[in-house]
Amino acid sequence: MVCHNGENWLPLALSALRRSGVRPRHVLAVDTGSTDRTAKILAEAAASEGVAAEAPVLDGILTLSSEVGFGAAIGEAVEHAVERWGDPGGWLWLLHDDCAPEPDCLENLLAAAENESAATVLGPLAVDWSDPRLIVEAGLSTDAIGHRQQISPDENDTAVLAVPSAGSLVRRETWHDLGGYDPGFPLLREDLDFGWRANAAGGRVLSVPSARLRHARALSTGQREPAALGLSLAAANRAHGLRVFLVNCSPLSFWFGLFRIPVFAALRALAFLLLRRTGEAGAELAAAWYLLRGRGGLRAARAGRRKTDRPGDVRGLFTGRMTRVRNAVRAGVVGLVRRGVERDFALGTVPESADQAGAWIPPEALEAGQDRPVGPGALPAGAMRGVGSRGTGLRRPSAVVAVAVPEKPTASGPKPSPVPRDGGRRPEPELVFVEVDRKRVLGATVLAPPVLMLVVLTALAFAVNGSRLGLDLFGGKLLPVGGLGEIWASYLAPWHAIAGGTASPAPATLPVLGTLGAIFAPIGGPAALVAILLIGDIPLAALSAYAATRRLRVRRWVRAVVAAAYGVLPAATASVAQGRLDVVVVHLLLPPVIAGIVGLLVRADSRWLHVSALSAIGLALIGAFSPLAHALAVVGLVIGFVVLPSPTGLARRIASVGIVVFLPLALLLPWPSVLLRHPELLLHGLGGGTTAASGADLAGLDPGGPGAWPIGVALVAAAIVALVVRPSKGAGGGVAVVVLGVLGLVAVRFVAVTPMSGGAHATGYAGVPLLVIGAGLLWTVLATWQRGGTSVEPAPWLTKVTAVAGVLVLLALATGAVVGGREGPLRSGERPSLAPEISAELAATGRSVLAVGSSAEPVRQTGGRLPFYGDDELAPTPGSADRLASWRRDLLQGSPDAVKQAFAAALASGALYVVLPSGADGGAFVALARDLVAPAAPTSDGRPVLRLLPAGGQVALISPELAQAAVTGKGAPGASPGVAPVQAGLPDVRVRVSEGPTGRLLVLAAEFEAGWQASVDGKAVPIVRAWGHQVAVSVPPAPSEVVVEHQGTTRNLLLLAQVAAVLFTLLTAVPTRRRPTL
Repeated sequence: MVCHNGENWLPLALSALRRSGVRPRHVLAVDTGSTDRTAKILAEAAASEGVAAEAPVLDGILTLSSEVGFGAAIGEAVEHAVERWGDPGGWLWLLHDDCAPEPDCLENLLAAAENESAATVLGPLAVDWSDPRLIVEAGLSTDAIGHRQQISPDENDTAVLAVPSAGSLVRRETWHDLGGYDPGFPLLREDLDFGWRANAAGGRVLSVPSARLRHARALSTGQREPAALGLSLAAANRAHGLRVFLVNCSPLSFWFGLFRIPVFAALRALAFLLLRRTGEAGAELAAAWYLLRGRGGLRAARAGRRKTDRPGDVRGLFTGRMTRVRNAVRAGVVGLVRRGVERDFALGTVPESADQAGAWIPPEALEAGQDRPVGPGALPAGAMRGVGSRGTGLRRPSAVVAVAVPEKPTASGPKPSPVPRDGGRRPEPELVFVEVDRKRVLGATVLAPPVLMLVVLTALAFAVNGSRLGLDLFGGKLLPVGGLGEIWASYLAPWHAIAGGTASPAPATLPVLGTLGAIFAPIGGPAALVAILLIGDIPLAALSAYAATRRLRVRRWVRAVVAAAYGVLPAATASVAQGRLDVVVVHLLLPPVIAGIVGLLVRADSRWLHVSALSAIGLALIGAFSPLAHALAVVGLVIGFVVLPSPTGLARRIASVGIVVFLPLALLLPWPSVLLRHPELLLHGLGGGTTAASGADLAGLDPGGPGAWPIGVALVAAAIVALVVRPSKGAGGGVAVVVLGVLGLVAVRFVAVTPMSGGAHATGYAGVPLLVIGAGLLWTVLATWQRGGTSVEPAPWLTKVTAVAGVLVLLALATGAVVGGREGPLRSGERPSLAPEISAELAATGRSVLAVGSSAEPVRQTGGRLPFYGDDELAPTPGSADRLASWRRDLLQGSPDAVKQAFAAALASGALYVVLPSGADGGAFVALARDLVAPAAPTSDGRPVLRLLPAGGQVALISPELAQAAVTGKGAPGASPGVAPVQAGLPDVRVRVSEGPTGRLLVLAAEFEAGWQASVDGKAVPIVRAWGHQVAVSVPPAPSEVVVEHQGTTRNLLLLAQVAAVLFTLLTAVPTRRRPTL
């Protein structure tokens, strides 16, 4: 028995040894430098005047230094026994000071050895020290990266790769042949190495479940310091695990592992760092460094193993890759079962297995002194401890899982603290053992409420969007989505050839689509992502709502029905049909954002920084698509901060609220600067203004337009009835959310402002406020079903009636979604495109396309292509929107002179092609302005296209006569001579101008705005306006070098601040994890 500072466990261990049914011939204790009462306890156990009428428990005591490891201590004890007694016997029984064998443990081990003559190492089943119903150790295995794997015990003796050293029985001949434990393992993994060598030597290593002992695992659980280790405990665990594999594997695996393991260690360390698990990251690097610099003695150890015969084979005992995958899947299923049982307990439902007398010992029985059963009577073989274990290495399904019974909160008294206030260890929770049968597995997986909900709503989404299935959607408010390169190029560009040119920052939606769209690059990138979000909005939003309500004490089927109702809200189906991606994203993210904000305000969480960062990420994602939803969330958070009492300290609460309020603004940089200059985006959102919906539609939660029925009035009635029939204090939060949504609805309904794209005053789209109202109504309904939320439990018949009514409301909403959701302009198919020769010419010249749409669409001027998603969100320069609108008015309704002047102005602004509305007669325009335009190949969707004929380009040098007209505000020249195109691109122009007359002007096809700078021969010159709105520079008569550029220093600094905010948020959003048990 090896001892080191084991006074907490040693008395019971010695008592258990005294009660052993089979008495060992000699018992030696080895004290490795204990500094507590261990030496005194051992001395008393070895004294001849020990227990009356009984021989001393110990036959001798060896005292060694604290630097001596477990294997070396056992070796010293064996040598001492041979010297002292000559023939100490044929078997060695190895014990720890924190293990207490049952009386028949040794007897069963010897019996198993007698039945299996080839057995050389045998190990008992180890149960938990404080709760013997829990099996904590049995057989051992390892994988190719050195991770120790637990093997689930069987009812019969099982051949394994190794057994734990605590309580192991080793044939003395084998011990001497193998040289005992490898001295390269002072602590940890010496048993795994020895078992591997024993198997390779031709012996068998058996796990004997009939032999049991209690094991505290003081070292791996942190109850004892590892004095004999030169590394930290985590680093030694990884280093020794890797060393076990490298010193025992084949030569090919060894040399391959020398290159593979450091690479994987670096990758794992990087992953751990990203997950803020710095201890495990350091352990990976320390383990790799330990082996690479030669401290592991790999070659010497392998040479020593080659000296011994190795007729055995470990195939079948080693944990392979597929075994780890199967174990991970099995562990996931068991975890789902465990969480389901925990939820049932929280709702007051005791599982069937809890009624079995041998499965759950109530606290009253413990207080009465009754013993807990150990073994198959209480825990069938295969049930492993679920808390703190790796959950891998199981070779067959666990028949039973242990579930911690949640503590019921008391009505009064102090709130439970995550750390015991008296400084002691937190008491272990009471456990119940539940059989994992087929019914429970199906109920936790394929027949679970969220799974069935997801399947049914996915089928519903396909039924609603059957006519628009595809991975490239457009139409309505959704322009075609560009590829990854186009999206990132647009976001990072300091200047955009949109609406005549603008240096406005790109919308924050682009980096979101560019980042998440990279995941879907093989199937279409960002366009595929948008299509999946739109088509899958119903099931994805319902799943989001279901997950957001997981903390509520409500039955899962009720949560599933409420979540499904949220998924088919009329505002959501209408937004999908109309291509309003901004509202759809709010629909998907609103439940988790509300849950995160509520959690910050009402719950005390030790991981407050992680929760705050996650809430900030959700709020930033919503803010990128809908400034109105962002503003409503911030208002709700601030009101809750002021009104609700703080569950934690005031400083922590202020920090949490500050993070959620200000961090999203940093994540959205530089987009908030656009919101400051264009506050109309707060009401109109990214979809622009719209016609106000009727009061009847709004009462039915329908924002107007195609895609929905005003059937939401049934939900409003249901929420009112639920409040009257089952009033609940938890419904107050839902009512507050409804009030917040009503305030937003009043703002967008009655406040008309000028859209950013120009035009008449318009009101905003009511989709976002109606989603907020719908979420609040459903929260109110769900709160009335919360266990303990009402003072008086309703009658059973009333519960059934309300349940039926809730299902009917869901069916009504689903019917409205199916019937109304099929309408709308959103469609799939081939996106509109220009003819290949036109696209090639635009790419070569860099000139723009003027797309003149219908009266319901804005006029769009885009550089080198047709409009893409995100172009409408780029804020045009002042006057650009009105000028583009005047061009459309002149082209479609103006006189012949107005049509010519519109074409001339478009030509001067850099346009090369004009795309007319569907149904327009291109020939009529050619007849009116034959010297300005010529017909071109139509677009793929049949719209007429005209080519502007006069010379022009992104940069042009105009004569003094035209320059005089340009600076005096006269109209563009059109087909007039005196325009010389210059080969240069925007926005940075650097050209060499030859000698010429005085008064020439270098004109750029870019709108005049702040930030433009010009120099001639290195000397700064002022920017002048050409044709009233374009950037131009006066050119001297002598040859000179002209440089015109747009400065974006402020924007670049804001982008750096955004990157810093993103890194900070990602690092703080990763939750910390409790140190796992080794």
